[in-house]
Amino acid sequence: MKRSNQYFKLVRKYLFFVSKVINIKNIKIYMFALIFPFFLTACTNKDAVEINDREYLFAVGIDTSEKNSDKYTFSAEVPVVNTGSENKRYVMIHDSENLTSFYYDNIFTTEKIASDSMIQVIIIGEDVLKNQDSVKTLFDEIERSPQINRRVKLVVAKTKALDIINFEIKDNPLIGRYISEFLIKLKTLSLQTTFSFDEVALNMKDYGNTLIPCVEVIEGRLAINGAAVIKNYQLIDYINHTENSVLSVLTKGGISGMTRVNTQLDNIPITVNIENAVISRKIDLKTDKLSAKYYATVICNISSYDMTKVNSSDIDFLERLSNQINEEISNYTDKLIYKMQSDFQMDLLQIREYLIKYKKADYEKIKDKYDELFKNADINIEYKVKINNSGMVR
Repeated sequence: MKRSNQYFKLVRKYLFFVSKVINIKNIKIYMFALIFPFFLTACTNKDAVEINDREYLFAVGIDTSEKNSDKYTFSAEVPVVNTGSENKRYVMIHDSENLTSFYYDNIFTTEKIASDSMIQVIIIGEDVLKNQDSVKTLFDEIERSPQINRRVKLVVAKTKALDIINFEIKDNPLIGRYISEFLIKLKTLSLQTTFSFDEVALNMKDYGNTLIPCVEVIEGRLAINGAAVIKNYQLIDYINHTENSVLSVLTKGGISGMTRVNTQLDNIPITVNIENAVISRKIDLKTDKLSAKYYATVICNISSYDMTKVNSSDIDFLERLSNQINEEISNYTDKLIYKMQSDFQMDLLQIREYLIKYKKADYEKIKDKYDELFKNADINIEYKVKINNSGMVR
């Protein structure tokens, strides 16, 4: 900001000077006025650091230190610039008390200055999330950082964050970029509900819980599978990608992430794609009772079956298939609701958010005992499955 103010002061003085020159018609001064702007491009901030003297972090991993319980093990992916390839990188690792100390400690190990202004993703190790105080401190530091974008992606490593940072991907070696693009795709498909630090932090402040996408190595491949369930800044459990998709459909509606259902009817294997879902809900709140009813119309297409054994255009067959898929999705959803109310004791359906927006006066009366009301709430999801066509091209 200081540098910008100095620049604009010089520009104003220059324009005033030129106006005087034009009036007095002094050719020497006039020539000087034309040349002077070229000197304004010089850097006036003596503390500025050239791009080649910085290490721009693309991904940062955070684990608890195995050597010192009072420190974290920070690992950072740093792209190598000016090498003719944008895919080269190296990983720096250091034990420090916090992110700020990590940057400062790095001064003594390299001639360059670490910069977090281009971080794509922050990976938090599972062990860090078991300590409530550590998570609070970490979130507060990220939020206060003047450089880290609050839209930075946030993921949880089921093992060590360092394992994810060190993982080599042949076709896309920059882990930060790979995970960032992967998360954007999954959210577009409704396979993830939240992925940015901004979303996670707001959920924690407003509702006391949130979901953070999980990343792990499965069969030699990096996968983002499901989400970590966080309550009061502490890891409670995990949900898989199908459960996450159900939540996404019930809270956001629209295109479903639960894109495929594999089932059998008359001993015939059938695969059905879920193309869309339309959701409506009715939520009632009384002093001592909470009830929520969801109505979900699910639009499907048959994508795979043995056409030699059944005519997929048969009305009776389609009706029985719709009923079966309806039952399977309903059973799966009922199990998820049970986990939310009994195991997690967390409102992941965003019922509280609905009450705050549309029934705030009623919510204010019971907000101190909302968790107990949700635990005993009467929640019903009524699905209506429609098979739109009997094949992707019919």
